[in-house]
This record gives sequence, C-alpha cells and structure tokens, in this order.
Amino acid sequence: MNDKKDSLIYGRNPVKEALRSKRVKSIFLADGFSNNEVLSLVKENHLGIQYLSVKELDSLCGGVHQGVAAYVKDYEYFSFDSIIDRAKKTEKPLIVILDGINDPHNLGAILRSCDVFNVTGILIPKHNQVPLNATVAKTSAGAINYVPVALIGNINQALQRLKDEGFWIVSTDGSASINYQDLNYDFKVGLVIGSEGQGVSKLVLTNSDYVVKIPQFGHVNSLNASVAAGILLAKIRER
Repeated sequence: MNDKKDSLIYGRNPVKEALRSKRVKSIFLADGFSNNEVLSLVKENHLGIQYLSVKELDSLCGGVHQGVAAYVKDYEYFSFDSIIDRAKKTEKPLIVILDGINDPHNLGAILRSCDVFNVTGILIPKHNQVPLNATVAKTSAGAINYVPVALIGNINQALQRLKDEGFWIVSTDGSASINYQDLNYDFKVGLVIGSEGQGVSKLVLTNSDYVVKIPQFGHVNSLNASVAAGILLAKIRER
C-alpha cells in the first residue's frame, strides 16, 4: 500500500468525485462492497480493486469510510492568471480570498459552498494557511475537484491586482457599520474571509472597498469562517 497519508481519501462522495475527475491512482473496497455507482466509475477508470476487510479499512482510514478509500494524485493549484482569465469569461465573477484559514474542515466546507454558489476561484496565501489535502477533500464532499484554487504570495498585492481588473473588495468585520444585507453586490466581487481566530487582518480591511458585518443575536461572539462564507455567498448570488 501507498504510505502517503496525505493523498488518501475515503467516503463514497469524495471518492466518487475523484473518480469522475480521473484523479484516483488506486482504490480499496471493503469485502462485499456493492455500490453500483462506485463500481461503474472504477471500471470506467480501468482500476484494479484491492479488497480489504472492514477492520483493515478502519486501520487504513482512521475515520468513517463507508467501505471505500482511494489514493489520489496530488492536488494541483491553478495560477492566479488562470483565475483572472476565467473571471473575464464569466458574467458575474466572484473570487474568494482566504486570509489565513488554518482548519482543514473549514477550508473543505468553504470549498463546498464555493461550488454550490459557482465561485470563479479561490485565492489562498502560501503561508499561514492550510493547504489542499485529504481532510479538505473529504469535508468538501468532492468540491475540491471543481473549484479552482490558486496560491498567492501576498494578499494585499493580490487585492490590488483584483482592483486593477475591476473587482471591488468586500471584507467582513464584527465592528463594521454596513450590514451585509444592505450592500448591492452589482459588481465584480472579491470576497475576503478571515481566519478562525483573528478574522480579516487590519491591513486587508484597510485595503477593502467595503467592510460588512453579519448581525448576531445570540451569545457567541463570532461565526465559524465557513458558515460566514456560506451566508455571504448566498447573499451575493442573489444579485
């Protein structure tokens, strides 16, 4: 078996999407596995099946695998240029910029929302940011295969380039005076989502065209980054 744990994914939805995108290198099924959709995709990919006992799969995955696991090709990043080019061909481009997301489950959930709301691409910093990996893939439920993600060296330089391309930058902060629902998102949107603990950095807030807040009425003083992303993306796509 391959011992590169960071390339192992498991669970039916993540594996099915990886099979559809031709990224699976090898596949493991539990003895007696009978899901016809997975088996059909395995056949289409001309992959040999390695059958394991449930106990062996448990040991391999260390999580809920639903009888299927796979080793996949390393996740490839897009270039910033390619995302800009994609935006130029899109009627309502929407690019998400992540400012230091360190929880892979949050990144996976954000990818999932970005796929649902047809985000043009995601920009993530090379440092102080969780990379694309198997945990992100599983949490994204396969969205990792469909949403372009580019690595950037400096967020503020990336924001300036987006502005040069006609984008308006929207960030979030609890102290903002603008309710996110009151902004008319009738422009090319670059949406910044801040880190779990620190939120959007001060310089990024300064370099944003709009800073909005999501009103809160309970006792917890902040939203999970992926939940906030979903709320904002849904509102932006209403336009």
